[in-house]
Amino acid sequence: MLNMCAKVGLKRAVLVFITILALPAFVDSQSTLSFPRAIQPSELSTSGFAVVNPSAVDAAVTFTFYRADGTVESATTRTVPARGQLAKLGSDLFPGAANAGWVEATSPALGLQGFWMAGDWTTFMDGADAAVSSPDLVVPIVTPQSELHMANTGTNPVVAQVRVYGEDGLQLAPAVVQVIQPKGFFKSEASALFPVLNLATATHLRLTCVNPFAALVIVRNFIAGPSWAVANAVPSSQTLMNLNFPQVVDGTLGGASWTSVIGITNLSTSAPNDITLTFTAEDGVTTKSVMLSLPPNGAIRNNARMLFGLPAGYQSGWAKVTGTLPIAGFVAYAETVAGGVAVTAGQGEAQTNLLFAHIADLPPWWTGLALLNPGVRSVNVEVFALNPDGSLIGGARFELKGSTKMAKLLSEWVPQTQTRTTDGGYIFVRSDGPIYGTEVFFSRSLLILANVAPGKLVPGITYAPPPLP
Repeated sequence: MLNMCAKVGLKRAVLVFITILALPAFVDSQSTLSFPRAIQPSELSTSGFAVVNPSAVDAAVTFTFYRADGTVESATTRTVPARGQLAKLGSDLFPGAANAGWVEATSPALGLQGFWMAGDWTTFMDGADAAVSSPDLVVPIVTPQSELHMANTGTNPVVAQVRVYGEDGLQLAPAVVQVIQPKGFFKSEASALFPVLNLATATHLRLTCVNPFAALVIVRNFIAGPSWAVANAVPSSQTLMNLNFPQVVDGTLGGASWTSVIGITNLSTSAPNDITLTFTAEDGVTTKSVMLSLPPNGAIRNNARMLFGLPAGYQSGWAKVTGTLPIAGFVAYAETVAGGVAVTAGQGEAQTNLLFAHIADLPPWWTGLALLNPGVRSVNVEVFALNPDGSLIGGARFELKGSTKMAKLLSEWVPQTQTRTTDGGYIFVRSDGPIYGTEVFFSRSLLILANVAPGKLVPGITYAPPPLP
């Protein structure tokens, strides 16, 4: 419930209904969720964690708060109900914590997924889903105001080498070596890691070790501010050669001024990567394409208007990037008047079922949804807005033509979200053909933008929404 009477109540209420439904892309016999952000005790009251259990039985989840040296600062076990979720502030999970730490959630149950979110809840806020561990990670964005967080998710020491690169793929400074004890963490400003380097010339980091670990970056005031954007590090072993971005906007609309920045990294360390970037307008017909060659370890980061040579005026569409070798990428959209910024990763695989984390759609929040049909034929789409208990708020059916995207406020599809007395819930999207999608929840002042990545159903777990009227 969004409690409008007190700031603390607002924080708790939004966290309670951050119903994280994005499911992992792999199946395992248990669930281990790693949140590698290092949190100070004073930040626990403004940091929230949510875990969803999509299975038909209750799941016991143990939350462990690990210190920098890997020892346990605090731990607690909670039950996540079948088909339900548990959302708590860090101060609720670890009330006696006196030292900084990172959080790991473990359960014998299959298919759990989680999310964390933090900020001052007034001018900036963001978070991320559980991070993937790997011995070789790429941090897709680094700036002069960025903070690197690394957590050793394994039981062996990590001796990580941190390298910084620019667009040409050349290493810009000597590697920094950091030892992290089992279950320990390391946190540092990028400027402290590379004090003599002008990080304005840097585009990304590469983190390597013989043992797997997880990492993320928190970027402050990227494009606009005050803002706080979070991006998980991605394994360099990922094989995606096609990335799609369902929402790319640039220009003035109403009183808002939008800018989108696209970043693409060549994951190959030994060969150039020829990439094609294509912007397609909302009409599905107007396109702009650019062909570039990224050197080994190289990257590009540019404003969409400049990159594609978009005409004057407000432009709204979607982008696709195709490489001859694996790539990683993101799009960051910013409202430069109020200062809100959201960073979202490129999507590699279209789905017929999409689950979006939560609904925050009563004042002071809006929820927006962008859906993309990359195919040639039209698809039939159903949007379900659901309460936290899984009951139906309302829904919509419509046709989404080939090569087009549709972006709307959730309330335009489901006006019932505006007549509820409390907020919260989640979104399920079903179509008869593969689509992409992204959700953004944001303050109506546009001071806060937060991206919500789509999740997909784990094989073997069936999700059936209530029928639409």
